[in-house]
Amino acid sequence: MARKEETYPGAAAFRLLFYRTDDDGRPCPPDSPFLRHVEALLRADSPDAAAFQFNALARFGDAAAFAVRLLGAMFDSCVDHHVLPGDYTGGKLTPDAEFLLRRAAAVISALRGVIARPDLPGTEILPRAEKLFSALPEETAPEALGKQLAHSDPFAVEHVFTFRDEKFAPVRPASVKPVDRFFGFPGVRAALDEHFRAFADGTTNLPLLVNSLPGYGKTSMIVSFALARRGVTVILPDPGALEHDWNRLIAALESRTDHRFVLFFDDIDPRQVDWYSFRTNVGGAFTPPSNIMPVLAANYEFPPSILSRGRKISYPVFDEERCSEMIEDFLKSFGMKHPPRNIVSLMGARYTEEFGQKKFTELSPRTLMRFLAVFERDARKRSEIVDLASGQVITRPDGELFYEFNIELMRSLYGEEYIQRLLKERLREL
Repeated sequence: MARKEETYPGAAAFRLLFYRTDDDGRPCPPDSPFLRHVEALLRADSPDAAAFQFNALARFGDAAAFAVRLLGAMFDSCVDHHVLPGDYTGGKLTPDAEFLLRRAAAVISALRGVIARPDLPGTEILPRAEKLFSALPEETAPEALGKQLAHSDPFAVEHVFTFRDEKFAPVRPASVKPVDRFFGFPGVRAALDEHFRAFADGTTNLPLLVNSLPGYGKTSMIVSFALARRGVTVILPDPGALEHDWNRLIAALESRTDHRFVLFFDDIDPRQVDWYSFRTNVGGAFTPPSNIMPVLAANYEFPPSILSRGRKISYPVFDEERCSEMIEDFLKSFGMKHPPRNIVSLMGARYTEEFGQKKFTELSPRTLMRFLAVFERDARKRSEIVDLASGQVITRPDGELFYEFNIELMRSLYGEEYIQRLLKERLREL
């Protein structure tokens, strides 16, 4: 059905964009104080009322800040109406996109009309308030305005966000690196690569449940492998969102079907979490939307009722074999296709010696990478280790040192009962 084109008053267009209905179907104004001041300005029926709203809006920032806030709110309104950037930036606008963009243009036009009122000069308006609309788009035809709104998409440029107080804030984790810069643990790396590839392809959004002892690089590896997939965005909610904000978090993302979101709950303690909300919404009465995949990482085992809802990935214990494995991969990154065993053993021995000298507080992939970074930076160190490896006596990493450290670490984390159960399982295997 053809829609009759007409000029919409700014206040009416504002209501259509930003009002929502409550459970009884009654229209509700936006919660944002900024938007409420914008609406009050559009409805101002006297010069003094308009001046008051101009000055109130000036407290939110200058003209550039005003434009960012208003266009961002318009972008959010489009998303809330299930109109995504692809609907107005792909060449031909969808009917819904054109409809909303014309109403957004009406709001901008009406704001400019307020500042142009002939009865405003002489009122008490702050000088910077008079320039509030100078950064708004000059061209408000639907196609041009759509391109402007697309710049407000928070997920278009940044790919890692925190989620607090129902707001997304971009962050850039320092530990993210290319996936080929991770060494050792080939099984874990293969599992992460395969699972995130399947998620990016739309094949699965089965939750990942990752656990290991501390210091194994879970956080860096998970975020790096997730971001290696095009179109994947990582959200880092507070751990409490597992219990309290799950529905709000899902609601904020499920309409963005043009992106895939990894909800990464890092460093949680499964023993302390109230799992009711997670069990209900993941594999219980409900399932997450297909563009959302939860990933949970912990230093402890997950309970069976949670493991049944996802895919478990456990890091093997870091011992002298895993240490040598990481060193070998590190040397391969320098172009050594087949690193000599003598060099690998000698570097592992040097690492355990430095631990014994208290240069490291733990035997873990984290401290091993710190140790290897010295060789990466210092060509002289690399040359020295190659010369030593040609000698007749080659020391090897101390396996007993790894064993004792891991036993004490597990005892401190899991308790003596866990150690006794572990020993019984080993005895059964023998």
